[in-house]
Amino acid sequence: MEHKKGVILCIIGGALMLISSLTGRVGFLGTILSLLSGYVGPEIQVVIEIILNVFSFIAMGGGISVIIGALIAGFSSDFAGRLIIGIGIGSSLISLIILLITSIYGGTAINDLPLILLNTFNGIYGLVGAILAIFARRLLKD
Repeated sequence: MEHKKGVILCIIGGALMLISSLTGRVGFLGTILSLLSGYVGPEIQVVIEIILNVFSFIAMGGGISVIIGALIAGFSSDFAGRLIIGIGIGSSLISLIILLITSIYGGTAINDLPLILLNTFNGIYGLVGAILAIFARRLLKD
């Protein structure tokens, strides 16, 4: 294990992401379907719903995939581990961005944005976990 610091920091970051429930089904499925219902037919709505459900399941595994990627990077392939960590962080951040957009679209004032960010990250644990995983992934590069 040549990247001990990066692996340990990634595992800690993934654990913090799991503790804070940073990822998960963010509730944007109904909002997107209601926005698209006027533009597409019912058959396309079913396809979009399936795609969004698959994305939701990938986003749910954000913290777990960061931990699994760190273990893979530590014991075998650096590239495969970094790729899995990147998928976990990316899906988590995309689901967070969509949550922020739907919160703002729902009529939340810009003055309440710090409160939305705190609620999105479930306190500070999720934010620290995501940032820690991003920097730890950079440590895994040679």
